[in-house]
Amino acid sequence: MKKLSFKEAAVRILKEAEEPLTAKEITKIALEEALIETSGATPDATMAAQLYTDSAKFKKVGKGLFALVKQTESAKSPLLAIQNQNNLVKQKLIEKVQEMDPFQFEYLAAELLRKIGYENVDVTKRSGDKGIDVVANLTVDGLTNVKTVIQVKRYKTGNNISGKYITQLRGSAEVDQRGLIITTSDFTKDALYESKATNKMPVALVNGQKLIDLLFKYKVGVKEETVSVYSIDSELFENELADSTLKGSENKSRSIWPLPGGIYSYIDTLNQLLDRIVKKKSNRDELIHWFVESFDNVTSKKTATGYLTVPKNMGLIDFIDGDCSLTVAGEEYLTNKNLEFLFKTISSNIMAFEEVYQFLVSSPEPKSDQEVLEYIVENFDVNWSTLAQVNFRLLWLINLEKIEKTDGGYIAK
Repeated sequence: MKKLSFKEAAVRILKEAEEPLTAKEITKIALEEALIETSGATPDATMAAQLYTDSAKFKKVGKGLFALVKQTESAKSPLLAIQNQNNLVKQKLIEKVQEMDPFQFEYLAAELLRKIGYENVDVTKRSGDKGIDVVANLTVDGLTNVKTVIQVKRYKTGNNISGKYITQLRGSAEVDQRGLIITTSDFTKDALYESKATNKMPVALVNGQKLIDLLFKYKVGVKEETVSVYSIDSELFENELADSTLKGSENKSRSIWPLPGGIYSYIDTLNQLLDRIVKKKSNRDELIHWFVESFDNVTSKKTATGYLTVPKNMGLIDFIDGDCSLTVAGEEYLTNKNLEFLFKTISSNIMAFEEVYQFLVSSPEPKSDQEVLEYIVENFDVNWSTLAQVNFRLLWLINLEKIEKTDGGYIAK
């Protein structure tokens, strides 16, 4: 019988296998069936080299497991089905991230940095940040404390980051700081070169593929099911109209989202929107267009649709026969612009909103957003994997002048 090459033997064995196999398993079968002939001391390593380097024929599935590329497309085994599902989720995840509000993306990046191990992670104010979106400290065993300035760019695939952004970040950093740029797209050659320039502040780069891998690894924006199949974490990404149907046990909306215009301008933006609805009869599409035309950072109709759910979930507006109108609560608020009334209206429609405020009122010490998350998870029917919904509740409470953020955390006024 004519002996096969290692690669030919692997193709034949994997065709007949019901599950993905390791290089060691493939080599063992090949030797037992006398498919290959080798005088080398490490045939496993030789087989592995063939599998890892020929991505046209072989695909890595799980830790050290391989299948034929055609097999991964047909997904005959559970492992392959899981792999395909996770690949689909990765593809959807990058799409979700690219459609996020830029400020939400900053919080996503901050959450990821916390999970990686950065400390004192803080999203900067939207104006006057000198190109710095997030600041954080990376501490290694208490021996070093690397202060890091981070810039995040939510760009579409193909819109790559150039070297000028690295130069800009260096110009905004202090002497003892290091830089990091995270993007959903990629970096140009000059950016890669500039990031490693000698005698200049080091700037680490995370492109879209690396970002998705890190989100998966640290389970940010995705959640792991009992069979280890990844799916989109709707609490973080689904700020579309469908979100208004996500109700808690008290028939309140589980999610609250920001409004464009700046993190301390939610009330102003809300008032502008309600005034627009009263002055001009509008349908959903017209209001979505209003968001896009009124705010420079709103470039997606999908994002604008998400913003429109904010007053709807709060119980301030509704749609009747396709046209938007204020509810009774919306009319009363717009007449008096009373923040206490708005707080009570939001509390009656958004789960764990008033309760977060009362939690801070009853605490003699400032509470961190992590402590607020633990309180919500322990007392409400949620299993949030990120701080996004906590941070949005806290920001709305700040805008309502109910709480304030201090160096020690959040505290009621």
